Amino acid sequence: MLTVNKLTCRLGGKLILKDISCEFLKGKITALVGPNGSGKSTLLKIIAGLTPNEEGEVLLEGKGIKQYSRADMALRIAMLPQRHAVPVGLTVADLVEFGRHPHRRWFAPLSTEDKERMHWAMAEAGVLEFADLAIETLSGGEAQRCWLAMVLAQDTDIVLLDEPTSWLDIAHQIELLHIVQRLNQDYGKTIIWVLHDLNHAQQFSHQAIMLLQGEVIASGRVDDVFTAERISDVYQTPITRVQVNDQTLLWPCIKAVSDESRLKQQVL
Repeated sequence: MLTVNKLTCRLGGKLILKDISCEFLKGKITALVGPNGSGKSTLLKIIAGLTPNEEGEVLLEGKGIKQYSRADMALRIAMLPQRHAVPVGLTVADLVEFGRHPHRRWFAPLSTEDKERMHWAMAEAGVLEFADLAIETLSGGEAQRCWLAMVLAQDTDIVLLDEPTSWLDIAHQIELLHIVQRLNQDYGKTIIWVLHDLNHAQQFSHQAIMLLQGEVIASGRVDDVFTAERISDVYQTPITRVQVNDQTLLWPCIKAVSDESRLKQQVL
């Protein structure tokens, strides 16, 4: 469905992505993982058509995305970025309505279909009860689900999520992860997301693409990509696998701090 072919990107004179190639399977959840600065968010933005690439191409259904108009791209791919700026007083319903813009002519009133899709999106994201509330009155986890509802209202087959669980507590992280998983399972959405928690990526994704310094280190099934040896090498942190009930988790091997070292840290 979506193919990246020999992609290279420079931003501000700095080489961000180096001749990378990878595929994203239709109807699957693919995690982009790797250390900070490895090019994950840049790759996501290039796929969305928001950042230009220097060489190579991104093919959507066999056609280069540069051949699509912005309007056509907005009907096929929706993206939730890392950071959001919200005008004071904007309600949840107002925010979600933005997701319907690709389907409407300028200044056209909301159609019955628009309202139905907005209702569906807010219900799926679990924010229907907040429809008339201002975004700034909600908690971080609630607000993030509202942004997800806006993306869902856009009603695209492909959804890009850039670190959607950042700044959320554990309960809200798991809640959002399950929402995304349900969207994939029940509605066949193709999900591509950037995640830093490798255990979340392992449990909620079908495929993984691991980047390091702008290059693809490994891609394929999550279990094949997430070997303890590879993760230890890429993240420069010893990793082991531990069994917790029926789940196998990746766990960093943190060295114990001696009493003397701890005392020195406390004094400093």
